[in-house]
Amino acid sequence: KGRFLSSEGKCESFGEGGEGYVPSEGVGAVLLKPLSKAEADGDRIYGVIKGTSLNHGGVTNGYTVPNPNAQADVIQSAIKKAGVQPEDFSYLEAHGTGTSLGDPIEIVGLKKAFNSDSKQFCAIGSVKSNIGHGESAAGISGVAKVLLQMKHGKLVPSIHSKVLNKNIDFTNSPFRVQQDFEDWNVADGKKRLAGISSFGAGGSNAHVVIEA
Repeated sequence: KGRFLSSEGKCESFGEGGEGYVPSEGVGAVLLKPLSKAEADGDRIYGVIKGTSLNHGGVTNGYTVPNPNAQADVIQSAIKKAGVQPEDFSYLEAHGTGTSLGDPIEIVGLKKAFNSDSKQFCAIGSVKSNIGHGESAAGISGVAKVLLQMKHGKLVPSIHSKVLNKNIDFTNSPFRVQQDFEDWNVADGKKRLAGISSFGAGGSNAHVVIEA
């Protein structure tokens, strides 16, 4: 009834023809510790949370209509708390539902949040293209993807995006859709830094910054 579902049976995040998503179910968990405690205990550390932020989009034209300004604000807040700069990021795990409305609006908010003249320095993707939209488990699945990429030092392709959504101008943005499997390389002296966005229907927005 809500017309959220993909007629193709797949999430085409940032891909041409994306007009809906595939619902999925899942559960995820992480063990959180202060870094000093984890180091003292000899734990295997997959990533360090540098900053987090939550907000709400407020009134929009509909229950499922995102607010790009609120999305930009939550990302900027997390970046500020992390004490980093937009140019420090090399990967962004997007919400990326693969809907005709949500994907372009998300990139508008990201471009505003990064506010950078540099082009396509940050890879972007969405795990929803692999496993569908886990709804309440969508955010933790994005965290798991980023941590696994950090563990292996690899960037995995965001599938169903070989032909990009023509309504999104990636060329004049800080982002390039990760379409191939490749090493996660960073400049000398830099660490792997990623942002993860998770946006809920109804206007809830969350963003976390994680460093390898």
